[in-house]
Amino acid sequence: MSARYQFSGTTAVTISASIESGIRTGALPPGAALPPVRALATELGVSPATVARAYRELRQRGVLATAGRHGTRVRPRPPVAAR
Repeated sequence: MSARYQFSGTTAVTISASIESGIRTGALPPGAALPPVRALATELGVSPATVARAYRELRQRGVLATAGRHGTRVRPRPPVAAR
C-alpha cells in the first residue's frame, strides 16, 4: 500500500496533481495501491465525490486502473518500443 506517501489537495485537480507527483517521484510505483475513495476523502477532509472525480480523471488518462473491490492501483508504465 502507499502508506508512506502523503496525499494532499482539496479539489479534484490538486488531488490528481498530488497523485501524479507521487508517481513521477517514484513514491507511488507501478502497481501501488491507492487508498479507498472514502478513506482518502476522510484523510483530506473533502467529499468522497471529490476524490472519486480525481481518480476518474486519472483513470481516463491511463494513469490509474481500478478493479472493483480489488481497489485502485497505479498502472504499469507502457513498454518503450525499440527502434
